[in-house]
Amino acid sequence: MKIFLVSLILFPVTYLAQDISKNDMPPGITIRKCKWEKIGPAPVIDSNMKAESDSPTGASSDPNVPAQASGMRERDTQFYVYSVELQNDGAKPIKAVLWDYIITDSSSKEELGRHNFVSFDRVARNSSRSLKAKSHVSPSRIVTVQDSPPPGNSTVVDRVILRCVVYDDGTLWQQPGTNENCEALQKRAFTK
Repeated sequence: MKIFLVSLILFPVTYLAQDISKNDMPPGITIRKCKWEKIGPAPVIDSNMKAESDSPTGASSDPNVPAQASGMRERDTQFYVYSVELQNDGAKPIKAVLWDYIITDSSSKEELGRHNFVSFDRVARNSSRSLKAKSHVSPSRIVTVQDSPPPGNSTVVDRVILRCVVYDDGTLWQQPGTNENCEALQKRAFTK
């Protein structure tokens, strides 16, 4: 059986290859579920859901001004909404989160896609909240062109890793071993 793969890598990104265990989660925070969905042209969606890389500085709300450097208007393009539901049973409310959405082949353990997002949504103590971000980048950088597995037999696994969590009191939790600049997120959370 031959599988032809098309690489859609737009730029190389280097991340830690280690698998994150449940012990490497912030105290009291649980990831309840994660998902992504494809949204077509002319979406009706909250404009606050922007991935960091999709938010041009000083963007105009004028529909005649291109939203991206490529010249595409947002209403004319498809994009993907990534979400993670967090349960915060910790001692402090959450102010900001840096998170990775990862797609992996469970058989080969190959990482098929990774997306890095920042959310400035408050998650109160003893509550849950769905954090959402959108991107024009597809979930996987590898697409099977033929011999796709039948529905229900997919070996693709979606998961989320929390890299940095900023709390309402200004404190910071950082994923052990991460090379992310969490202090920049911490400063930004209190200048918004």
